[in-house]
Amino acid sequence: MDQQQQPPVYSLSVSGELSTKSSSTRRSFHRRLRANLREALDRQELGGRIVDRRDRIDIEQAAPATPEVARRVFGVQSVRTAYKVPGQSLAGLVEMGVKLYGDRVAGRRFAVRPRRVGNRRPGSPGSTDLACVLGQALVDRGGQVDLDDPEIRVHVEIRPDGMLLFDDPLPACGGLPLGTAGRGLALISGGFDSAVAAWRMLLRGMDLDYVVFSLAGWPQERSVREVLEILDERWMAGSRSRLHVVDFRPVVARMRQQVHGSYWQVLLKRMMMHAADHIARVTRAEALVTGEVIGQVSSQTLSNLRSITAHTLTPVLRPLVGLNKEEIVAAARHIGTFETCADNTEFCALDGGKPVTSCRPGRLDRQEARVGRELAETLASERRIIAREDFTPVEPEETVEVENLPDGAAVIDLRREADFLEGSWPGAIHLDFDRAMEFAGNLPADRPYLLVCEFGLKSAFLAERMRRMGYRAWSLAGGARTLGRLRQRPDGSTLRTGTQ
Repeated sequence: MDQQQQPPVYSLSVSGELSTKSSSTRRSFHRRLRANLREALDRQELGGRIVDRRDRIDIEQAAPATPEVARRVFGVQSVRTAYKVPGQSLAGLVEMGVKLYGDRVAGRRFAVRPRRVGNRRPGSPGSTDLACVLGQALVDRGGQVDLDDPEIRVHVEIRPDGMLLFDDPLPACGGLPLGTAGRGLALISGGFDSAVAAWRMLLRGMDLDYVVFSLAGWPQERSVREVLEILDERWMAGSRSRLHVVDFRPVVARMRQQVHGSYWQVLLKRMMMHAADHIARVTRAEALVTGEVIGQVSSQTLSNLRSITAHTLTPVLRPLVGLNKEEIVAAARHIGTFETCADNTEFCALDGGKPVTSCRPGRLDRQEARVGRELAETLASERRIIAREDFTPVEPEETVEVENLPDGAAVIDLRREADFLEGSWPGAIHLDFDRAMEFAGNLPADRPYLLVCEFGLKSAFLAERMRRMGYRAWSLAGGARTLGRLRQRPDGSTLRTGTQ
């Protein structure tokens, strides 16, 4: 019999954890696993028919690329290619067994491992007879029987409708079917840690939404979306995830004005947790997931981690907390995000001098009061939401940042009044950031606007917000520093201030 005439069956061993569940839970997990497999196969246009056999799942009539796709579906422990022997013919089994294993066993130790599934049909060969007949045929091809320590295991399965010969198993990811462990919200930055942390929770069956706190606009968002695109393509079959983009530039700008630099790192993380907590409540996420590791950076000392989450109501999961960097990088290579994450810039680092490494919650509360928790929650409520099918980054047609005054633009200075009075663009309007956030939609829409702030962060945020409202708006890149350069005439004299 020619095995090529009979398409192979891809037989999936299900994660052993599923067998420990109650019968109703196991059935529910299997339904979800079958649905996730169906999505994974359909996304790659591999076809196939999925047959659930309780302790394993078979995929029949599928394309040859099926094993590589199926092994990345959570809940699958291993994938083996199996060849059907129609009926219960020992002769047919021997013929196919020699074709599959004859060359492999030559000069090597082997053992035939038969396994019966279901009730034995009258006239079907016994397991011992099958092992002896196939074993002798392989001995005739140069193999040596060794039942205790074989180099090659010849797996045979006897079913009521026929027999199958199996190739060696291809290890899969294991874990629990994605979507069987509730939903979480993962904080993701585009670096190694957050991507690996998210993957480890996907492995445990938790479906995830993601949130990025943008400190650098489009370049940072693009890096995060590139990482998510890889996770989605390789691992997220069955997911219903979204990406929440929270523009955090106003928080950074206010911290730089109101808070000593030594607190910037730890306070920024707390503000992120406030915003993530808010999103979790709105989206009904049951946990927050972070890539924090004890002692890896100054903000991740045990004392600082305690202070960062002192007022977070949603449970915080830190799946990497006890790993070292080498283990995390190795995991990134395994899941496929290493190359992309290695090229990404760290956007969360703020250079405020020597950071505090042991900050008590009460002390951080006082620093937070200078910025205001409500700002983080306001920014979270104004987040953009990107659906899973749109994770692939698409470059924006135009940036909001400019280094010169656009023709006919009205200048709105968002800085503190003292800075505005010290010097601004001639004819500029002073409107502090909070009031601008509140009244931006009431500005006349018949002219363009240039927004100016201390560092170019708040102005970029508000310009993008105004554009979504239909305004023509830009942000002065570099903020006050660029403004000072533009205010100098070619002869070195200074333009008049905004109050003159």
